[in-house]
Amino acid sequence: MREIEIGIQGMTCASCSSRVERALNKLPGVDKASVNLATERAQAFFDEAQLTTAQIADAIREAGYTPVLAEDEISIQGMTCASCTARVERALRQLPGVLEANVNLATERAAVRYLPAMTDTAQFAAAIREAGYEARTVDDGADREDAEQAARAQALVSMRRDLWIAAILTLPVLLISMGSAFFPGVEHMLQAVVPSAKFWDWTEALLTTVVLFGPGRRFFRPGWIAYRHWSPDMNSLVMTGTGAAWLYGVVVLLFPSWFPPEARNLYFDSASVIITAILLGKFLEELAKGRTSSAIKKLIGLQAKTARVVRDGVEQDVPISEVSTGTMLLVRPGERMPVDGEVRDGESYVDESMLTGEPVPVAKRAGDRVVGGTVNQHGVLTIEATQVGKTTMLAQIIRLVEQAQGSKLPIQGLADRVVRVFTPTVLGLATITFIAWMMFGSSPAITLALVSTVAVLVVACPCAMGLATPAAIMVGTGRAAELGVLYRKGEALEYLSHVDTVVFDKTGTLTEGRPRLTDMETVSGDRDQALRLAAAVEAGSEHPLGLAIVEAAREQGLSLPPVSAFKAIPGYGIQAQVDGRSILIGAERFMQREHIDISTVTASATNVAGDGKTPIYLAADGRLLAMLAVADPLKAESVAVVSELKQRGLQVVMLTGDSKRTAEAIARRAGIERVEAEVLPDGKAAAVKTLQQQGRKVAFVGDGINDAPALAQAEVGIAVASGTDIAIEAADVTLTRGDLSGVVTALDAAKRTMSTIRGNLFWAFFYNILLIPLAAGVFYPSFGWHLNPMVAGLAMGLSSVFVVSNSLRLRRLRAAVLHPSGDSNHTALGHDAAEARTAH
Repeated sequence: MREIEIGIQGMTCASCSSRVERALNKLPGVDKASVNLATERAQAFFDEAQLTTAQIADAIREAGYTPVLAEDEISIQGMTCASCTARVERALRQLPGVLEANVNLATERAAVRYLPAMTDTAQFAAAIREAGYEARTVDDGADREDAEQAARAQALVSMRRDLWIAAILTLPVLLISMGSAFFPGVEHMLQAVVPSAKFWDWTEALLTTVVLFGPGRRFFRPGWIAYRHWSPDMNSLVMTGTGAAWLYGVVVLLFPSWFPPEARNLYFDSASVIITAILLGKFLEELAKGRTSSAIKKLIGLQAKTARVVRDGVEQDVPISEVSTGTMLLVRPGERMPVDGEVRDGESYVDESMLTGEPVPVAKRAGDRVVGGTVNQHGVLTIEATQVGKTTMLAQIIRLVEQAQGSKLPIQGLADRVVRVFTPTVLGLATITFIAWMMFGSSPAITLALVSTVAVLVVACPCAMGLATPAAIMVGTGRAAELGVLYRKGEALEYLSHVDTVVFDKTGTLTEGRPRLTDMETVSGDRDQALRLAAAVEAGSEHPLGLAIVEAAREQGLSLPPVSAFKAIPGYGIQAQVDGRSILIGAERFMQREHIDISTVTASATNVAGDGKTPIYLAADGRLLAMLAVADPLKAESVAVVSELKQRGLQVVMLTGDSKRTAEAIARRAGIERVEAEVLPDGKAAAVKTLQQQGRKVAFVGDGINDAPALAQAEVGIAVASGTDIAIEAADVTLTRGDLSGVVTALDAAKRTMSTIRGNLFWAFFYNILLIPLAAGVFYPSFGWHLNPMVAGLAMGLSSVFVVSNSLRLRRLRAAVLHPSGDSNHTALGHDAAEARTAH
């Protein structure tokens, strides 16, 4: 299955997105398709053997909407014949999102039409290079986001123009029809200018006609297309309501004898005001929707457009799409790092606050890594590109945010089901309203019947229901990203808001993951010799525990002998051959399994475990040589984070492979009551599952390779950025700043976003449930309450503005403020030997 994302223009309500979704899901070969009204994008999974991206774009057009396309030209060097052009065309057409690619041998250029949501010029250039040719963009053009932003900006300009035209033409209509009600004497003034009442009636008709079929065409055209597809939407309702009011007035003017005198009312003012009011609402909605994507715009704004390349000692500015892995780049003070790379020459300080949140610049010198988007502050740096294009950290962050913003939450299911039948139901209610008032209304029944029907058609608003969830997700996840919390999928928001248990892995999560050797007791032999043997074996490990022992040996200037027959035993330890001796190093259970007596150091091991340190045993040729103790300090914020979570009513659990005594000492210092100790590496996911079987909703926080199964098992997996790529990929939420306070921020963001979504949905349903009966005249016989169609149009136009504006309140979300408890220099020492061995 292949995935595709397409930007779509012209959708105005949930019925629109629902219609596109149905059109895409009907295509042969489509496994699943979803459309997001807030992001104005469609996502589809389809079989390439049965369907092409061009056919998907055509289906969107046939549904009455416009897929966002872009066209670029690429200059190609090295082509010599028609076979070359054919090869380049095939390479380009195989890229996701490419609809058409034509290569001209004479001009040595390729013209590519594509979906900017799926691909960009950087991928075109890479594909051409892979085909064996050199590529260079003729015109930088706009990247995916720029293209969509440009299209939205153009649409906004067009809508503003239509709004002004409609408003200017509607004012005289109101003046003619209702002016005397507000300004006495207006009617006499008009009569003085032109005595004929018919003249002013036809003036109203003419101006209203221009409003409806000029600015109002944005409702009439898609509304008619929707009817043709037997899938009416908001545009259909507006078209039907205003069209009925306009048509009634025209018929009254042309054939007045058909109606009794008291029924010869003209509703041109209602029709024109409704169009203007809805245009105003839609314009305000578009402005608000533009602000919902401010976070992603900020992230995209951090990406460099060009890079200064050093080739044969010559500096040259080139488009970022031409930078490939291994390219040498020059970055001057004040410039952003164009890509991820490694410093090859120079020294400077780099502002990494966009990634870490820390305002203090970080010193960089040869060998240090730099991240694209960070700012070079002082010296000139020469860096070698290591990650370019969509593989850079910033590009991946942007992709994660976009994925989350495009997700559909389970809570949206109810709104989706309602939207499917909403517009047909409203049309049915309008028909019933018209018939009921014609049958039972007082004479002239046609007046109240028409006014009520138009009000029902105009006030009904599926837009608010369609925007209720995605608008909040866009703002919530975008703001969370600015605070260092990335949601890999939007569903994590809903699941995290229901979590009642937070499980922490210990090493590298609650603790700093930089342990140090604190104690060593030898049983036989020289201390330095024992440390030398232990470090030699641990040198084969990349785990912090092993590195702590190796670092201690190096600090003492010990040379490490060669190691052979190295074998890691997960959950127990390591065995190897050193200097002809059989060496074992690991946990107490490893010694017990190998029947090695450790009774001589049991008391010492108990004491160090009670201090939160992890005892590690070293044996040679079946005899114990030494007991080493390693300490790993708690992160500065761990105690405050645990305290904050407990204050919010969450249960906090710590998982570790340490002995029970060591684990309890660490947990005590962190303020955690429940500890799962001596958990083997493959038992973390099982421990999470056990909690789930007890009815707990679990969030697991970890950072290592061993954590990936547990991250996946939990309702929500949270990975700290200092962890491995595997753990982050398995997680639903990533804390980019490596600060545990991000756990609290993630919970706050989830709860606030879900609360906003529920508020939006309540408003969307309450609005329609209350105003549709009022518009239909249900309360008119008893209380005399009725909804004027013009007020109905304004209410409908502003209803979705309310939803979007309510969602924008999430931009005020702040990072969690923790209140330290106790000594900030808590030291939770220890690391489970079991976990240490898993990295081997």
